[in-house]
Amino acid sequence: MRQRILLLDADQAARSQMYDLLCRHEYEVVTASSARQMDRILTTVPIDAVVLDIMLPGEGGFSVCNRLRSHQPQPGVIVVSAMADESDVVVGLEIGADDYVAKPYRSRELLARIRSVLRRRQAGMRLKRDDDRANVYRFDGWRLNIITRQLFDPYDRSVELSSGEFTLLSALLASPQQIVPRARLLQDPKTGDRSDGERQINVIVSRLRAKLARVEGGEGLVRTVRGQGYLLTVPVESLTLD
Repeated sequence: MRQRILLLDADQAARSQMYDLLCRHEYEVVTASSARQMDRILTTVPIDAVVLDIMLPGEGGFSVCNRLRSHQPQPGVIVVSAMADESDVVVGLEIGADDYVAKPYRSRELLARIRSVLRRRQAGMRLKRDDDRANVYRFDGWRLNIITRQLFDPYDRSVELSSGEFTLLSALLASPQQIVPRARLLQDPKTGDRSDGERQINVIVSRLRAKLARVEGGEGLVRTVRGQGYLLTVPVESLTLD
């Protein structure tokens, strides 16, 4: 089945150009010019990724991006915008975007970014479906449910995770107290293809640490091993739910 991408952009010419590009590369594409149209589409068909422009009429792109984090199943999110300031990039990634591409973009770059996000999303979904993995990881009072993709802190409060954060945390929990090389986090676990998301890994790690740091002691759970990768510093208990 072809992967389905939703284009959300108020500029009709920009939508048409991107629509033609993605259709030529065998994606199924649907389009919307506002957040309201996007919401209607999300209730009728499954979407693998949303490519959205920040400058939208009515509800802005950053707000839309933030809302998409709670949609199930969670689509990948790629922000495409003429707002190319570093602060805008950081804000977009901090609120849940998986990648950010500045306009005017090169077709090959945009396609590479979309493919990378889709690979990471599929990797996270494979973790969810993989029968030989535990359903729940417990670590330092925290617990992550692989089936529901829910993280709970030691006080049983739910912590929202983006698809990238979930995939990263799952990889660390699968190899506790061991260095997980950055190269592994940049690869599709099935094909071994390397993504170009070096900067995105940095941002995702930073974002995950910030969420863990909401609880005392959480700031030390993920350690950087310079030149090698990342390490979860505590033991992990794997449980299988009935």
